[in-house]
Amino acid sequence: MDSSACSYHFTEDVDPTFIHDMYFGPYAEEKFICDAIEFPIRAILNCYKQGLIKGDTMIDFSAAANIYQILPIYKCFKDIIILEAYDSCMTDTENWLQGGEISLDWSHAAKIMEELEGTSTDWKEMEKDLRSRVRHFSKCILENENLTDPIVLPKADCLVNLFLLGAISKDLDHYSRNVKKMSTMLNKGGCMIIIGAFNSSYFIMNGKKHHILCFTETDLRKILSDNGLRVADMEVWERTSSLKTVSYDQMFVVCAVKESCE
Repeated sequence: MDSSACSYHFTEDVDPTFIHDMYFGPYAEEKFICDAIEFPIRAILNCYKQGLIKGDTMIDFSAAANIYQILPIYKCFKDIIILEAYDSCMTDTENWLQGGEISLDWSHAAKIMEELEGTSTDWKEMEKDLRSRVRHFSKCILENENLTDPIVLPKADCLVNLFLLGAISKDLDHYSRNVKKMSTMLNKGGCMIIIGAFNSSYFIMNGKKHHILCFTETDLRKILSDNGLRVADMEVWERTSSLKTVSYDQMFVVCAVKESCE
């Protein structure tokens, strides 16, 4: 479809509650949960088992106040930094951090991880432990070179980005610039985990189409290489969902290691 027909999230806020209920919550379409939650959790667990994810500090900079993407690896890190791109996501994440009664429910994601690992998990205890590791929480200004300006964050050993890069990037050059900005947050040798979709173009929120950048695996590998990131692991998952409110052919999870210093 014509991308000009889509709203563009660089300038618009999002509705994390709608997105949770429609796409990522416990009552979302089962096959989309398989594509968008179970596959990424499994792929991230595989990266961890390969020894690619390690260190002291992790940054999560993801879409729509989601946290399920860090459940498989949060115990690796003493310090977790959560960054949000939009005011509405700041509100929802702050509510979750404070244990608000109406915070988004991720117990189904914990159940998926439990089944993949063959272990028993107490979601409430896991959630409490995760919250206790969050040392910093703030909003990013997407237009800034230093996304957290005027705050200067410590360099991280891992940065996780779930479905945000495709929504905030107008074209491939813009995607590359955004990858570069995020890579500056990493120590040399740290890893960037990107979860996204290939050959996507839009998703629907509150009855309106919203932009997702359309690109391929070849495009992604070139962007990572151009920005001093070596692909250490990439998994690609063919679409199984029949959901009509989001377009994509494949989901991907890539773990790329930062090889250069600024």
